[in-house]
Amino acid sequence: MPVQTHANLQQMFIPVKADFKLPHWPVLTVLVCLVCFGVFMKQESDWRQFENAVERYCMKPQSRLTEIIMTRVDEFRNAQFCGEVMYYVSTSDNEAKEIKDIVSGLKPLSGFSPEDSREYVTQMLTDELRYFRSIVPDDPDHNFAYYTASWNVWHMISSSFAHGGWGHIVFNLIFFLAFAATVEALIGPVAFVAFILVNSLIIGVVDSVVSELIDGHHWTLGLSGIVMGMMGLFAYLLPRGKIRCYYWVIVIFGSVAVPGWMLAGWYIGGDIYQLFSSDDHGAVNVLAHVSGGVSGFFYGFFFLKGSRMLAASLQRDLDKKELTLGV
Repeated sequence: MPVQTHANLQQMFIPVKADFKLPHWPVLTVLVCLVCFGVFMKQESDWRQFENAVERYCMKPQSRLTEIIMTRVDEFRNAQFCGEVMYYVSTSDNEAKEIKDIVSGLKPLSGFSPEDSREYVTQMLTDELRYFRSIVPDDPDHNFAYYTASWNVWHMISSSFAHGGWGHIVFNLIFFLAFAATVEALIGPVAFVAFILVNSLIIGVVDSVVSELIDGHHWTLGLSGIVMGMMGLFAYLLPRGKIRCYYWVIVIFGSVAVPGWMLAGWYIGGDIYQLFSSDDHGAVNVLAHVSGGVSGFFYGFFFLKGSRMLAASLQRDLDKKELTLGV
C-alpha cells in the first residue's frame, strides 16, 4: 500500500475510548491532557509576542540601499513574510555561513566591485541580524521543543507536552485518551508517570542517535510518541481489549470496537512501513512514533508482567460479559 494512502486511511479511522467500563476515573490521563493544553496556551501567547516583535522589526526605517538589498535577499530565499530570512538565519547552526551563502547568491551591487559588494552586503546583513535579535525573541517553540543535537534531557521530556497547532494537539489528545485511560487503570499512577518519563527519554535518545548517524538534526515536539507508546503498552497488557473507533468514508459515518493488538499493528506497523519506505515524511516525526510504540510494548514485556496478570483478569470478565450478551 502506498505510504500516502495508508496515512490517509489512518486519518479516517480514529480510536476514541475503551469499549468497556474502567475501574476508576483516569485522573492522571486527564491531568496530562490539561498540562498539554496549558503548555499549548503558553506557546500561543509566546507566538503572539513573537509576531508583534517581528512587526516592530519590519517597521524600522531603512535606507534606500538597505531596502534594495533586503528585497534581493527576500527574492533569493523566496521569503513569504517580512523578517523570514533573518528568522531562519538567527535559528541556523552557523549564522556566518548562512549569511555567506546568501551573499554568494546575490548579484554584485551597482557601482561596487564584486569584492566590495560582498563585504558591504555581509556587514549590512550582520548588522541587520544583530538588530533583529535585539528586538525579536527566540522561536517560542524552542522553549519546549527538543533539538536532536542538544541531548537536553529536560527538553526530551518537555517536548512531549508541546504542540505545533490546534490540529496537532486535538488529535494527539483524542488518541491519548483512548489508550492511556486504560493503561493508567491497569498499571497504577506511579508506573504511569514513570512510563511517560522513560518513554520520552527513549524517544529523544533514539531520535538523537539516528539524527547523528544520518547527519540530519532537527527540532521535534508533540505527544504522538507517547501516544504510540500507550498504544504499544495497551497491546501488551490487554491485546484483546477493544477500543471504540469512529470512521468515515466520504459521507458514511460509523463506529466499531477494535482489539488493541489490531490497532497497534495498524498504526505502529503502518509507521514502521512509512519509516523504511519513504525518505520524506513531511512534518511528521515518524521515527518518534515507531520508537515510542515499540518501546511501549517492550517496556510492558520487561517491567509490567504483574500488571498483565491484572489485565488478564479484566479480559476474562470482558469475555464473560460478551458471552452473556451473545447468549
